[in-house]
Amino acid sequence: MRKLIIIGTLALAVAAVAGCRGGGGSEGGSTVGGGSSLARGTVESQDSGGAVTTPKGGGFAAAKPIDSSVPQVGPRIVQTASLRLSVRRGRFDDAVDEARTVADGLGGFVVSSSASQGSHGRLVRGTLVIRIPASKYSDAMASLTGLGRLEGRQESGQDVSQEYVDLKARARQLQAVETQLLDLLSRANSVGAALAVQQQLSQVQLDLEQAKGRLQYLDDQVAFATISLDLHERLAVGSKSGDGFSVVGTWAKAAHGFLAVIGWTFVVLATAAPLLILIGLGILVARTLRRRLAQA
Repeated sequence: MRKLIIIGTLALAVAAVAGCRGGGGSEGGSTVGGGSSLARGTVESQDSGGAVTTPKGGGFAAAKPIDSSVPQVGPRIVQTASLRLSVRRGRFDDAVDEARTVADGLGGFVVSSSASQGSHGRLVRGTLVIRIPASKYSDAMASLTGLGRLEGRQESGQDVSQEYVDLKARARQLQAVETQLLDLLSRANSVGAALAVQQQLSQVQLDLEQAKGRLQYLDDQVAFATISLDLHERLAVGSKSGDGFSVVGTWAKAAHGFLAVIGWTFVVLATAAPLLILIGLGILVARTLRRRLAQA
């Protein structure tokens, strides 16, 4: 009889946990059923070797039922945007400082930033990721767009209302099951029963912390919009691409190469001149000797 009571008690706890885990992401479902079975379960009091002791005639019938009502929440929108701006030559650092000032002034902050150098060793291109309070999103977009010439703009919004409602319901159900398992654990007066209930309680608490953590993450994403700002300096007139190639630069390189060829030609001629002179003298002497022999 004692073993049957212990097995029955653990079965009720397992059913509650399984129902709560299987009902994650829904408004009620099996979680409520599992919790109700635990609440309705009646465990009779035992002698000094019994598994669980409950008030006379009460069992768990008086336990508080799980609230399965659906939480009411408003729209939850995660806002993200990306801007690509170009600024005049030499203004990259100033534009970055101004973007930071805009973020600070609106109650936001810079999450990350990166920059790269150009051909002259200066920082000419970079990216900033900024978090701005959702209520200041429009003001932030207007201020950041005014930092330079707008070359690209992309905005998007993700509705996470359904996930938020599901997580709220899941967290409330897990809290109710946790309360019932704690009550059950306090009534267990054998090591085996206490360990079995504690194992189920640990799993419920882990699931509850995960649901709360996800809710906190969604709250943060909804409360602050994310804006990615790409800044770069505009190229000089006649530029063709972002790698520094330009018409003026090409002509300058061609003239430099032509002068280099002429210089190397003079070097070769100056080096070979003595040898050429000796060869010319040898040819001249050979012709003179040939003429004299011919006259003789």
